[in-house]
This record gives sequence, C-alpha cells and structure tokens, in this order.
Amino acid sequence: MKKEIRVIVADVVPRKLPKPDAEKHFAELVRLVETLGGMTVVKVIQKRGRPSGKTFVGTGKAIEIGELARELKCDAVVVNGILKGNQIFELTERIPVVVWDRVDVILRIFAKHARTTAAKLSVKRARLKYDIPKIYRRAATTLFERERGGGVTQRGAGETGIEAEKRHILREIKAIDAKIDRLKTVRENQRANRRRRNLLTVALVGYTNSGKSTLLKSLAKKKNVLVADKLFATLDPRLGNLWLPRIRRKILLADTIGFIENLPPELIAAFRATLEEVREADLLLHIFDASDSRVEIMRKQKVVHKILRDLDAEKKPQILVANKIDLRNFRGNGVKISAATGANLDKLKSAIEQKISSRS
Repeated sequence: MKKEIRVIVADVVPRKLPKPDAEKHFAELVRLVETLGGMTVVKVIQKRGRPSGKTFVGTGKAIEIGELARELKCDAVVVNGILKGNQIFELTERIPVVVWDRVDVILRIFAKHARTTAAKLSVKRARLKYDIPKIYRRAATTLFERERGGGVTQRGAGETGIEAEKRHILREIKAIDAKIDRLKTVRENQRANRRRRNLLTVALVGYTNSGKSTLLKSLAKKKNVLVADKLFATLDPRLGNLWLPRIRRKILLADTIGFIENLPPELIAAFRATLEEVREADLLLHIFDASDSRVEIMRKQKVVHKILRDLDAEKKPQILVANKIDLRNFRGNGVKISAATGANLDKLKSAIEQKISSRS
C-alpha cells in the first residue's frame, strides 16, 4: 500500500477578501491533491496585495510554512499559483520538502492517468515545456538530472551545462512532436473516413469532473468507459455511437479531456491532438455540474468558453447541458439531466436531433 502524501497547501489572496471566500480558493486545489493521492494537512492563507516576486507567499510566510512542514512531517508544499523558477528556488531554500505549484500537480495527475501512447507523449511534452523556464534557477532536480541519475542542482551551475540541458529538452520535444504528428495523421484519416460516411460528431466538453464520461457511457451504452469521481479521469478522446430514432441517423459521440482554470497555453497545446475532436466536431454538448453553486457554475462556464475560444471552437453550435440534477433541484438554463440515473436523457436526445435537423 502506497504511503499517502502529506501536503501543505498555500495561497495568496487579496487583503480584503473575507475568510469564507479565501477558503473557496482552496477547494479545487485540495481536490487536485486528493486526485494525486495526497492528503491536505493544513491550509495556509497569506493576505497581501499581490504575490511576492521572490517567494510568492512572502519571505516570512515561507519560513513559517517550512517550520510547519518540519513539525507536521509533511512531504510536499503545494502553492495555488504558477511559480517562476526563481520563486521555486527561493522557497526550497526555506522549506525542507519539495515545493510544487498548481501546474506541477496537474501534470503529475496527467502522468498518473495517462494510458495510451498519445496521452503519455502529450504529458511528457507538457512536462518538458514546463521544465524549460525553471532550469536556470531551481534547487529541485529536473527531468534531465533524474534521467541521467544526477543529484540536486547547486547554485553557480555553469551556463554551458544549463544550455546543454535546455538543448537536450528541446531535442526531446522535437522528437515527441514528430511522434504526435504521426498519430495526428492517423486520426485525421479516421475523421476523413467519417465525413465520407456522412457521420456527424458531437463532442462532449466541460469543466473537469462535470460528468462527461458518465454521459458518454449512458448515451452510447458503453461498458468500457472509465467513470470516476476525480479530476482528469479522461485524457484521451473516447468515442461511442448514438442512434437518433426521430431523424433515423447514427452519430458519433466524443468525450474529451476536462477543462480547468489557470491552465497555461503550453499545457493546452500539449493536448492539441486530444482536443482536435472539439475543433472538428459538428456540435458541442457543453456539460456543467448543476450541483455546484451559482457562482461556481458561472466561473467554470467562463473557463470553458475561454478555452473553446482559444481552440477557435467557441462559435460552433452548442447545447448547454445541466448534469447531476439528482444531487440538486436546478432551476437555471440548459437541458436538465442526470447522466448517473438516466433522468431526462430522452430530452437531451431530442435537443440533439433538433439541432442536427436545423443544420440540414
């Protein structure tokens, strides 16, 4: 049995932000830590105008976190932000355990959940891109040292060694890109074959853990779809068929990777092959968790709209789907369903039929 990782989570919030709102900042980060297999031991909130350029949380708070980590026998500190290389270096000078930021945790979850060759390549590419800016100033061992069996980088490392490491990473990225491009060609041929057969594709999009995989399993009657109450359970597109009796037509459903807030562009770019199904789809089902609070629903929908815009897919025909109505009596917009219980799936099918018929 693997030892549970004991984690301190830390965040910087505006000075005037009420404590209940400050706590909400942690909710998603705590879920990410849980998905990784960790346990949040303590939450540290630092109220300041903006994150410190040197240590993100401030020097005094960093020392305090270091003392807490030692006292509580923690394994890691996770900062709810995107750290620069110098900030990681300064924090690890004051904190006796490994320091991760939000993106690092997400990448570790991706690596844990990657099953196919495409997903593993995408995760490795994202990790390499993430490591590049951090090789100039950090105390933590990077992928390059780990692979060659070296130790922790010390201050004063020669520029030649750093540049050699950067070139090594860039060569690896180039090799991975070539493999991903070959896989992309295969998928393009598959989509071209669908178009020849006049098979329309409906892509399921939404914030992570909104129930997309459960919906695919329910609509397509697929037994081999992984359904889990965890973030980023799906990294690869999963496909399934759906027969629409009123218009007597079969369509293809495509489940895609869930979206999340504050993902850097290079991380999205790493999964460009996975997200091709969104760009190429004829219709999008924008699924959201109707059991969330109104504020959370609006926040998550805003994130999804932004990522769709980044993918040049925002203007595609969409159906808004309020999932998990079995957990809450939802009165807002959208086709109200429960993918888990099957409630109102007939209404969703009718909405899909109507949308497709209007395109013909």
